[in-house]
Amino acid sequence: MFLSIFLSVIFGCMFCTKKVAKNPALAYSDFAILDSCLKTNHVYYKNDANLLLPGSVGPHGNFKLRFNAIASKALTDNGKLPVGKTMPDGSLVIKDIYSGGNIALYAYMYKVKGSWLWGEIKPNKDIVHSVNDNIGVCTGCHSQAGNRDLITTFNFH
Repeated sequence: MFLSIFLSVIFGCMFCTKKVAKNPALAYSDFAILDSCLKTNHVYYKNDANLLLPGSVGPHGNFKLRFNAIASKALTDNGKLPVGKTMPDGSLVIKDIYSGGNIALYAYMYKVKGSWLWGEIKPNKDIVHSVNDNIGVCTGCHSQAGNRDLITTFNFH
């Protein structure tokens, strides 16, 4: 009996490993990025958690902008990316898009190997645009004149 329990534990450990350790690409999945969006330790745009920006110049609607620790280190004291500079790999930029006073959608950019991954996901885990979709419509707007590493908020606010 002891032998069968021991073997069950050994085989369980061998075959029930976390996929993240075996497949680092899963760190860039929609749900992994949603987990990052749900964290509360991000830096708000201009260090103001109450700053609700109007969405009148884009397709998203009213939003708050947040940066993970990696992205926030690239910002100046006024909360903007310097002209001509780029965000480092691992940067996460999140738009918390509001409707009726609540977050209705997370639109995000996540930088990997010098390129941005794009996506939109609702707090209830409904995927609007998957990180795997290669969304050309995002880069179309984000490539407009004056963008800073494809971030356009700095142009308007």
